[in-house]
Amino acid sequence: MPLPDATPDKRIYELLKTTDLENLTFEDFQGVAEKVFVEQGAEDTLRRIILVNLARLAVVGEWSGLTDAGGGTFNVNLTKAEAIESNMDTDVVTTTAPWGVSGGDLSAEFVRQAPQYYPFIASTTGTVASMLINVDTAATGTNTLQCAIYSDNDGVPNTVLTKCTFDGETGGDQEQTSLTGTASLTRGDQYWIGHCETSSPGFKVMALAGYAPYCGQSAGPASGYRLLSETGTDFSLPTTTTPANLTGSTYKGNFCVGLTYD
Repeated sequence: MPLPDATPDKRIYELLKTTDLENLTFEDFQGVAEKVFVEQGAEDTLRRIILVNLARLAVVGEWSGLTDAGGGTFNVNLTKAEAIESNMDTDVVTTTAPWGVSGGDLSAEFVRQAPQYYPFIASTTGTVASMLINVDTAATGTNTLQCAIYSDNDGVPNTVLTKCTFDGETGGDQEQTSLTGTASLTRGDQYWIGHCETSSPGFKVMALAGYAPYCGQSAGPASGYRLLSETGTDFSLPTTTTPANLTGSTYKGNFCVGLTYD
């Protein structure tokens, strides 16, 4: 039933009339609604904003709030190279809010043979073109490190989107462009880094300072887990994790991983 004495719509319905609710994204809705002034003259438009967004949220099954992007996203937005004429092209996910921590290294810490996982929030919408790590001390023998990006399933690492293998016999920065699988990330969504050695332990990687944020519930107020560790699959990252085999790990710090995008 129309609002009594409502003014004819010239904005909300008019600009969105060619998009059905199933395909109406938060970005589409926000672009139409965000420039409306909060004043008495816009009262009818404000009512329509509430009605359309409630209808959109009902269709997509998200009731986390009118101001959410329909998915509870965290809108990290890093400065990009082209914006400031710079050579900055690597997204170091281990230092990016809200899961990242800045400064320091724990190069004495070894990468583990059991898969280890930590979360990150994508700061860019794009397809991952390469993954980077830094090997602090090169190994002797045939030591390799497997690294992967996993999807998230309600706060748990789920399925491999893309992965690669690094050579532990080479020190310093390493960039791997030979990736298996495609990781098309969406800014604001959560993903996981998974890593493990694929041969006998023996080399070190550059790690963050050892007090990274806790990534899950703990056993009590005096404990906290910075990583999730998976049993039953040593020296190999599984295609899909087994949640029953995941447990909290107090291992200090998450080794640095950088991403570049197409």
